[in-house]
Amino acid sequence: MDWKKFINELKDEAGTLAKDELIDLIDSAKNDSEIFIKRQGEKIEKYLKQLANGQISKANFESYIIDIKNLIELHAYKLSVAAKARVQRLADGITDLILDKLISLVY
Repeated sequence: MDWKKFINELKDEAGTLAKDELIDLIDSAKNDSEIFIKRQGEKIEKYLKQLANGQISKANFESYIIDIKNLIELHAYKLSVAAKARVQRLADGITDLILDKLISLVY
């Protein structure tokens, strides 16, 4: 299953997951000029595909995403102000859209 379709098909009666915002965050990361950000977006997409296809559990997915978030936050300390803002946006998006909202809706 396509990861975007997976996200869009999640039942979110409370309207807590901004699905378009999550898709935009991942697409933006994958297309970023900063190689590090691009790689993290690709990893998130990979793990979402695996989750959607039942290849990994919700717990595995959450663990992988927490690892990515921690890696991004460590990387942010090394960057210039402009790059740091993009990395921080990705870290914030992971926390808000994936860890706080998406995880609770999966399965």
